[in-house]
Amino acid sequence: MIFLLMISFALFPLAAGITTIYILGKTKLSKLLFIFFIFASFWQIDVSFLHAHEFFQNSIIEFLFQLFRFGSIMVAPTLFAVIYTAINQTQMIESRMVKYAVNKITVVTLYIWSTFVYLIGWSHKGIQSFELVKSQGLIKVSFLYPVYGDWSWIFNFNTCMFIIITVISLALSKKLKDSETKTFIHYFIIIATVGYCIGFLNMIKSYLLLPSSIAVLFLSIGILIPVIRMHKKIITKMNNALLDQKEFFYKIIDLNPSYIYAKGQDGKYTVTNQAYGVLFGVNSEDLIGNHEMDYNPDLDMAKQNVYIDYEVLTTLAEKHIPENEIIDAQGNKRWIQSVKLPIVSSGDKQVLTVATDITQRKINEKRREWEALHDPLTGLPNRRAFHQDLNEKMKTAALNNENVAVIFLDLDRFKIINDTLNHENGDLLLKKVAERLSNAEDKRVTDFSVYRLGGDEFTFILSRVTKDETTIFVKRVLNIFKKSFILKDHELYVTSSLGISMYPTDGDHPDVLIKNADIAMYCSKESGRNSYSFFTQEMNHDYQKKMVLEKALRKALHSNELKIVYQPKMDIETNSITGMEALVRWESSELGMISPTEFIPLAEETGIILPLGEWVLKSACFQNKIWQDMGYTPIPVSVNISMRQFYDDNFVESVMNILKETNLGAHYLDLEITESISMTNINSVICRLNDLKAMGISISIDDFGTGYSSLSYLKKFPINSLKIDRSFVKDITSNSENRAIVKTIISMANNLNLDVIAEGVETEEELLFLKSNGCLVVQGYLFSPPLSGEEFERTFLEQHKGSVLSKRKGRTVF
Repeated sequence: MIFLLMISFALFPLAAGITTIYILGKTKLSKLLFIFFIFASFWQIDVSFLHAHEFFQNSIIEFLFQLFRFGSIMVAPTLFAVIYTAINQTQMIESRMVKYAVNKITVVTLYIWSTFVYLIGWSHKGIQSFELVKSQGLIKVSFLYPVYGDWSWIFNFNTCMFIIITVISLALSKKLKDSETKTFIHYFIIIATVGYCIGFLNMIKSYLLLPSSIAVLFLSIGILIPVIRMHKKIITKMNNALLDQKEFFYKIIDLNPSYIYAKGQDGKYTVTNQAYGVLFGVNSEDLIGNHEMDYNPDLDMAKQNVYIDYEVLTTLAEKHIPENEIIDAQGNKRWIQSVKLPIVSSGDKQVLTVATDITQRKINEKRREWEALHDPLTGLPNRRAFHQDLNEKMKTAALNNENVAVIFLDLDRFKIINDTLNHENGDLLLKKVAERLSNAEDKRVTDFSVYRLGGDEFTFILSRVTKDETTIFVKRVLNIFKKSFILKDHELYVTSSLGISMYPTDGDHPDVLIKNADIAMYCSKESGRNSYSFFTQEMNHDYQKKMVLEKALRKALHSNELKIVYQPKMDIETNSITGMEALVRWESSELGMISPTEFIPLAEETGIILPLGEWVLKSACFQNKIWQDMGYTPIPVSVNISMRQFYDDNFVESVMNILKETNLGAHYLDLEITESISMTNINSVICRLNDLKAMGISISIDDFGTGYSSLSYLKKFPINSLKIDRSFVKDITSNSENRAIVKTIISMANNLNLDVIAEGVETEEELLFLKSNGCLVVQGYLFSPPLSGEEFERTFLEQHKGSVLSKRKGRTVF
């Protein structure tokens, strides 16, 4: 009967293991504890068979004892496996012991060793025989007791291993951060150690192996108690964590800028956040238990939300509302984007709404839409808006049989203003122009729109207008520019050129109307600027011709079609040459001889003048140096410089590089500029002229008297001479006005100690008048037309080869 009693004790650890799994759940730690209890149960079963002589033969008892003996042997490595798992499941301070002792290799090694010990028990070396143990005072056999063989030291060493593992486990458990797990491990190690020590009492035969039963019972109950205690602490910790999490959750909701709220099936608020309360101007707590209709100032929106909430509760499907306009407590309109989610908990249905404020996004979208169709500098509609509006207005005009006028406006000489007064002043000018154009409405023309296409280009679209009404409107636009524009430090008078095309007479497609208005605008520029032109078919022909000419001119720069001719400047007292002017001529292989009056303005307009002017300057300097090296008497060469060249940022540097490249002395170069340079930043002009003068270059004012009134600036300019324009020299003997102008220019030049040169002299009468009034240097066909380099060399240079030059009031003469 002792056998049955001891077998029953094996159920206690089994029950403790199942209870542990139930309490802790199926975690790694609980599974290892379950295995530990199973091994403890097998330990008790193993010992119980030693009392089974009443039921089994000795041979069977011996076999069953050896079979179940692994229970007591495997308890030690399983103890360490529990420690290893606890350490890996919790955060622990790093230490060398953890690194080198607590790892899978150590656990596996211990199990392999224990398996080896178990297998030794099947050998006669491990257990030599079983000995009959007698009860005290009795002769009958109570149980069999194993007698260890030659390898008994292995079993003793295994017992020592348990002690070592226990010590290591205690040391490691002290480093655990988790207090619940740490306490449990301490209890576990102590109870397991005590239980194992109780089991050692089996070695005393007089105890009849009863200590093993006590040890197993002690282990089962002793370990189950800290398991329950640990579980209780974990539950308490989890509840506290849940409370903290709940509080944290509500803080997150309150701090969230989105509008978050939930409603029950009765439509009353169950959850609201702070942002949602602010939206209605109340505390979020005041909303709980109330309906939205009681607080939302927008009743229509509140009713719509009630309907949508009911739909979500009924279908239990999410509802997304991309955009919605609401009114807040201050009466401001706001845009929100909402998502409504059904929530079912314990049979109770609620609707959770998360609404994001997208007001700023809507504002940004509208701003981007505005920016896409408006010019950022002036605020006027841009090119894209112009094309869209023109299409729409043309469609409307076609349906109503009406006219549409397209007006292109371009500011005259704006690039020069922008380059000389800096871009900041240029932008300010464009703003002021845009402001005036926006207010250009007339009593007859009120349906108009103005646009900025870019740069200094503006356009108008006039709807439901006649040609006469358009003319009146255009004249009003031109009058806008009669008043000066006041910039930061400048007062400017700016003019404009306008071109007009009419729908449907000048085109029935937007691109055609735009092109024709552009052509008409360029015709206005060519006709003298500050004017307007209606498109005609003849303009289109001229425009096409102009495009052909531009293409040919660009080609001419690279195909040697351009050449330099030279016209002498003559001293009429000595009949000697004082200098020469380099002029460009163009004979096109396709178009024949092209007049400078035709291709020079085109070069100015298209920007070709920059590479063309640089080529002329370099060629003239190069040829002059060649003639000097050939032994001809050195004379200065004059080169015309356009305003666009002069205002180029790299002009002074370019002139310096050309002189350096050609090795021509700077005092043999004379640059002729027009007086129109005084129309812009005078300080910048004087600075640039001084830079040229410092290099030794002579400066002449060409075509003097034909440009802007810059007489007050002449004494400030570092110039050497004035050139009287041929338009004043012509008919000088018969036109009293021309005679008066010429006399004035000569007198002024003499008073300013400047040389004066008359160009375009063709008759003896003109020459005598100039000489009698003190103009002693002339240029014109009376002496020589412009000649090629070879002709000029033969006609003038060879006659004076080796002559000595002299100076007269800054003039070089032979």
